[in-house]
Amino acid sequence: MNIDITSLMEQAKNLQKELEASKKKAAQLTAKGEAGAGMVEVVINGTNQVLSIKIADELINLSEKKMLEDLIVAAVNNAIKKITDMAAQDMNNIASMFSNLPNIK
Repeated sequence: MNIDITSLMEQAKNLQKELEASKKKAAQLTAKGEAGAGMVEVVINGTNQVLSIKIADELINLSEKKMLEDLIVAAVNNAIKKITDMAAQDMNNIASMFSNLPNIK
């Protein structure tokens, strides 16, 4: 069985470029989620970062509204970071399973 390593490496480089372009495109996407018939709105980008949260005045004490909005953004982003870190650890565990495989030459 002949393996054209040069061709395989070129395909891998092209795939990597496509993945990077896809990540950049995803980062520019935004979506708005609503709850309570629009009384709470959350805007998030394609990298799962919360960009803003809006809460209807009748749901909270007006003098504390901005602080509550900021705290919710921080809490959601913290949760996203934790889940991302857990997923990365899982990927590292999977990758370590393949570290003992012989190199293809």
